[in-house]
Amino acid sequence: MAAASLVVTLVLSLIGMAQAKAFLQTASLLAQERISEEDVQTSLLAEIEGTFGAGSASSRVKHLEETLGPIYKALPKNGQGYLGHATVRYALHRLFIQKHGWSIKGLDVEGGHRNSTSGAGLLKEQVPAYVQGLFEKRLGGRGFGLHELGVLAATIEHLVHAEAVKRLGYAFKVHDKLPTSYMSAADADSVLDTYMTAYILGEDLRNMTLADAHAIEKVMPEVYKSWADTQKFVRETRRNVTVSEASAAQQETGDYDFSLVARVADRIGERFGKFQDQECQQIKADLVKLEMPGTGRVRLSDFYKPALEGHWQFQESVPYLRQLGALDESDAKNPQVIIANYISSPSNCIASSSSYSVCCIDECEGLLGHIEQNIAAPEATSTQIAALVSELSSSSVTAPRKLSDKLLTRLGEIAANHGGAIPLHGRLFAQWMHHAFPRECPYPHLSGTTNPQTPDEWLESTGIDTSATDQEMRAHIDNAADDVKPLDGEIEEDFLPWSPTEELLVERVQPIGQSSSSCGSVMRNFMQLVACVAMAAMAYGMIPKVASGGKNPIKKTSEKYLV
Repeated sequence: MAAASLVVTLVLSLIGMAQAKAFLQTASLLAQERISEEDVQTSLLAEIEGTFGAGSASSRVKHLEETLGPIYKALPKNGQGYLGHATVRYALHRLFIQKHGWSIKGLDVEGGHRNSTSGAGLLKEQVPAYVQGLFEKRLGGRGFGLHELGVLAATIEHLVHAEAVKRLGYAFKVHDKLPTSYMSAADADSVLDTYMTAYILGEDLRNMTLADAHAIEKVMPEVYKSWADTQKFVRETRRNVTVSEASAAQQETGDYDFSLVARVADRIGERFGKFQDQECQQIKADLVKLEMPGTGRVRLSDFYKPALEGHWQFQESVPYLRQLGALDESDAKNPQVIIANYISSPSNCIASSSSYSVCCIDECEGLLGHIEQNIAAPEATSTQIAALVSELSSSSVTAPRKLSDKLLTRLGEIAANHGGAIPLHGRLFAQWMHHAFPRECPYPHLSGTTNPQTPDEWLESTGIDTSATDQEMRAHIDNAADDVKPLDGEIEEDFLPWSPTEELLVERVQPIGQSSSSCGSVMRNFMQLVACVAMAAMAYGMIPKVASGGKNPIKKTSEKYLV
């Protein structure tokens, strides 16, 4: 009843308000596209109202709740047992990057836009924060339950789908087709080709002519080497949608209308991330061939060699790699590119729309998700984690395996820092996962030390291209150290850098009305109670702790994606 009351209140409130490059390095023309607040609120209303019925919106919310369930259980909650502001964004970021390869713009942007007027509209990247703000206002600060998180995720998905329909309409216009037009499969493929060139290049279709579209499609094989495979993917998707979703009359005649082609575009958006992740895996395979065995790292001199041999990739400059967080300079004489950080960086994203980019799917998300599903809590003992990870395979690690003494020691140190329980969403555990799966899990840099940017953003902010010159690449090859210790093919944790500083997603708090199991049996004894409270204070961040190694104080941040 409380949830239903909340939804009704939110609906009424919104009604009242309504009344009152790597793959490519092309400049997106969609960056400043806006959407009206009324459109955002209408989309949110559609999702909320859908939860009361058995329609597609209700089904989507339920599906998202099921998908979000394991991470929701595992994420740290506030004192009332709900997700807080930063944790909601963290959960949504992980959901979309893992489900679709979507990096939603604005999930990490604060709501300074909330004074915008309806006439000015919202920049697309401001929409997630705006919608979250609407929820938080109506929730009165108590935080998000699983249902609210599902509705918020469905709203963002709905807005992405609506944007796809609008852009498909522009593609129809380029081909001089009306939304009421019927067309053949070949005509539909032609429209979808135009739609996909804009989707991949981030081009604005509104001012494009048919001649422009044909000219772009002609050079696509040169600027995007997976274009032929993309066309096959689009046509296969179109055929599958025809079989599963076309009416009997459409299947008989072979005619396509706007509605059917829009459903094809919708499925393309949902599935393109996993399709193009094949390219990401190929890049990873190419890097692993150059890897210093077992480290998840490639010497910078080896990274640049393919480019000087005529290959199109691995040309990013040192300053840009450093900004991405993909450069390990712990050994100044032997800088290395961190494979997992490089693969997951914005340099390997496609500027698909003003709302999101399609990026490489983070393999570490699946590994962490497996741990979360089995732990079903924000923290776990080192024994629990060691048992799970020793049985956990990745694309480059075969299980079962015996974890090294060094890995087990590091795990014990993290547990000791936190009173025996390891936070699953802290920087130290993310760093440990990087050591356990160096080719899949990114190294988590300290807050503020990196600022990953797309090639366009880097060029705009610095005026410098992201690519190194031939002279710069050759200089790194010529100056490379010759006395690098050879590795035997096994993961060598001593070789990988380890920073003892902790950063937590949120402050650890005890839920209202609950007491820790260690304190429950000593409530009658005052001295034991005092000791228990002191231990709880240490465990939950009320008293500053010393980081592993005994030197650096543990830093806490509440607004950082750690994984």
